[in-house]
Amino acid sequence: MRVDRSDFDSIGRLANEPIWGVWAGLFGLANTEVIAITLAESENVEPWAEQVQVLDEQLLMATARPLSNNAPSQRGLYVFRSMETESKNIDEIVELSAHAWKTFETSDNYHSEPIGLFRPENPGEISTMWLLTWYDGFESWQRSREPHDDARAAFTKRHSLLRRTNAIATRLVT
Repeated sequence: MRVDRSDFDSIGRLANEPIWGVWAGLFGLANTEVIAITLAESENVEPWAEQVQVLDEQLLMATARPLSNNAPSQRGLYVFRSMETESKNIDEIVELSAHAWKTFETSDNYHSEPIGLFRPENPGEISTMWLLTWYDGFESWQRSREPHDDARAAFTKRHSLLRRTNAIATRLVT
């Protein structure tokens, strides 16, 4: 969605659904845009206030993560990764991700935490999944490109199931 930069801190009042998190871009997102995740109980999502120009809206469901509705709160780098795949691959992507995270997020070489892995509520033949991962900073993100061998194998297999992927570096707006 696109909002005026001065509205970033008050975005909660512009949504008609509870806000789970709002992120501003570091790389890959215009300085006038944010990514917002709201918690909706059904497809009957209320529209945003008229001050907000929604550029893209997707109804997503959590898969292996998040483990609760508790909003992310850690300072640091949040990376949103879109993963376009044939919908028949969604369950395998979730399984591979959950398996990889067992060693990925326990590394002593970097600090990271997969926050959420989301799939479309109503997938078509091709779907875009979204992965949100927290890092304590860019150095950890860079070092995480060399994860434990078990994580690397699962991520390589997951990547083979994707048609395309893209990452956006953000910071949590608090």
